Amino acid sequence: MTHKELIDQVSENLFKQSGKLESRKSWLAIRNYLEQLDSEQLKSILKDQG
Repeated sequence: MTHKELIDQVSENLFKQSGKLESRKSWLAIRNYLEQLDSEQLKSILKDQG
């Protein structure tokens, strides 16, 4: 999986868990945070959500 695909997957999973998208601003904040993580950190988050 590419870094962008990992970010997409993690953010999608986070919003599935919360049940709704709170706001575009919060979505962008989460995406910006996830983009700062490396691939191993993103994979770890996906594993923990698993």
